[in-house]
Order: sequence, then structure tokens, then C-alpha cells
Amino acid sequence: MARRFLYLFIVLQVLFSACSKVSTDQPLGDEPLVGEMEPLTFATYNVLKPSGRRTEMNMYNSTVHKALGKAIIETKADFIAFNELDETLIAGGDLSIPSVCKTIKDYDWDIAWPNDIKEDGSIKYSYANGFAYNKKKLKVEQCGYVWLSKEENQWYVKPSSAYEKVGSPERTCIWIKMTHIASKTQFWVFVTHLPTSSQGGAANMAYVVNNFAKSKAGDAPSILLGDMNSAPGSYAYRLLCRYWRDGNENDWGTMSGSSSSYYYPVTEYPVGNTEKRIDHIMTRGCTASDYRIIKTTYTGSDGKQWCPSDHLPVVATITIE
Repeated sequence: MARRFLYLFIVLQVLFSACSKVSTDQPLGDEPLVGEMEPLTFATYNVLKPSGRRTEMNMYNSTVHKALGKAIIETKADFIAFNELDETLIAGGDLSIPSVCKTIKDYDWDIAWPNDIKEDGSIKYSYANGFAYNKKKLKVEQCGYVWLSKEENQWYVKPSSAYEKVGSPERTCIWIKMTHIASKTQFWVFVTHLPTSSQGGAANMAYVVNNFAKSKAGDAPSILLGDMNSAPGSYAYRLLCRYWRDGNENDWGTMSGSSSSYYYPVTEYPVGNTEKRIDHIMTRGCTASDYRIIKTTYTGSDGKQWCPSDHLPVVATITIE
């Protein structure tokens, strides 16, 4: 009898020991614990389409083209927004951006989003937006774009409707619902390119972007990137800041572009020239830090150091709360 009790005691002790090694944070049968939400790096870059360049700065010059690729690579971004692309720069084009960024591994390039309309109401890619992202970290759940109205609080899905109603110049806003794969955290990204002050309509389109983002994302964490052509203090900028938080709100002096003469040496980029900070990274439900610009240059025929675009890439680290 004593041996039976001893045997039963040993069996129960073994079972208790085995059960005590199972994590109370992850009961048996549950899904594996997800990873933590890491800070992510976001960038935005207006690359200036080749047809807008001076001859000596043409993107068909391999030195200029390689410098553009280097500037993109040096952002080290998990997500990169692009403005002012054309048929030569999108995938399959003569100067395809992916072709000059081959050292960036595990990225998807979605860089053919229209921002212009032909007279017959069909789209063209002479002034396109786009984005690229690290597919090992991020997953696109849904994406699309709308045309922004220049004069009314409206946005349109069909190019034909936009051509009739939005007013020139046409502008779009890309929307992307994303998931951070490791943590399964979801957030929204919006990419746009607003008109210049001379073109008009930036303020109204800023208002439309705010309302459109709210209609899509609600209170979910969101990020807005792009060339807003709106410096701090401008009406369009102030409208954007009613809904978004400027990722560089504590340093208004960092310049991003563009220059009046284009392609000026990086040594001539002034600090404190607030009217030149027109490319923005803005957040809602997120915190941006380590805001910076990438000053990649190449040596021109005059021996000076020049930038591959009239804008500089803008980068920020974003923590999604």
C-alpha cells in the first residue's frame, strides 16, 4: 500500500512539474504570441520628372540616375512615398526607380498611381505618385486613390468625373491600409501632392485630404506624406495641422525643396528658410521623431556637389501608439 501511495505521489509530482513549465501568458491551443510594435521609418521624396530637368541634369545621365537611387537607399525607410514620377521612372520605364535601387531587398514597388488626366478623361502617368515598402515588415491590406476637388469638399473615384469637376491641376490622394506583420498592428497611410500657390487650390485640397482621411481611417493611427507645396504658416499648412500633427513641428527651419533655380549645391541649402520646407510627414495617433533630410550629392561637370532632384528626401521615425 505504501508503495502505491509513493508511486502515485511521484506521478503527480511529474505532472505538476510539466504543467508548471507552460507559460501562463500563452495557454495551450492559443495562437503564438505576436511580436512587439517596433518604430518604423517613413520617407517622402519628390524626384522631379526627367522632362522638367535642365539638360545637364537629365536623369538619362547615369551619374544623376545613380545618385537618385543612392538618395532613396540612404533613407533606410520601411515605407517611401514618391511624387512627380513619369512613365520613365515607374516599373518598366527606361529609368525605372527599382532598377537603380537593386540593393534594397524585400521591397514591393507600387509607383504608378496617376495624378493627371487626359482630355478624354482617361488617366496618364506624367505626374504620378507612388510608394514602396518593406514586405517583410509590412503588409498592404487594401489600397486605392481618389481625385481631390480644387474648389469643393469632394473627392472622386472615377477619372472622368474628376476631369469634369475637380479643376486644374488634377491631384490625387493614395490611401493604404497596412498591417505591421510581427505585431499585427494596423494603421493607414495617405500619400498626396498638392498644387503650388501659383496653381491654386492647395488649401481646399488640404481640407479635402483631412476629411477623406477621417472618412477612411476614423480614429485609427494614420500617416500623411508628400510634397504639400505648403510651408509652415501657409493657410494650407495650417488647415492640415487642424487634423494632423507635423512630424517636424519643433524645427521649422529644415528645408526640403524646392529651389528657384533647381539643382543647387547642397552647401547652399539654407537653414531657417521656412518657405522651403514644403515636403511633410504628418501623423495622427502616432508620434514622429528623429525628423531629418537626406543630402545625397554627385559631382557635376562644374566640380560642385549637386543633388539629384530639386527636393531632398524627408525621413522620420514613427512610433504607432
